[in-house]
Amino acid sequence: MSITRLTQRALPALVGGAVAVAALSAPADASSGWWYSSGHGASGYYNHVSQRATACDIKTDGYKAVVQITRATGTWYSVATDSHNDGACTSETPSPLFEGATKKIRVCVQKGSSKPVKCSAAHEFQV
Repeated sequence: MSITRLTQRALPALVGGAVAVAALSAPADASSGWWYSSGHGASGYYNHVSQRATACDIKTDGYKAVVQITRATGTWYSVATDSHNDGACTSETPSPLFEGATKKIRVCVQKGSSKPVKCSAAHEFQV
């Protein structure tokens, strides 16, 4: 087999392999990870790259999904809510989260304007 023909056959495989290795070695999406409320009525996360929090109502139960993040004082505030179990989520940009800060996130459900309930465990993540 000639060198030219060998190169023509091997080059696509080498390029494909290089792309696969690059994709595998790229840093993971900088997010808090997906979190679920107790009872799995809501899910959500914070994405550091887009600086957006996403809430997803995933159960038709009369509750809305709420993603909460801690303030500098340690108190919780709601940064994104979604009240439609329609396969879509709602993303919001919270007030700036300071670079290098450690924050906590949790996902809850909430009925009307009452206090959020069935919250996930608090998860620390780096901004």
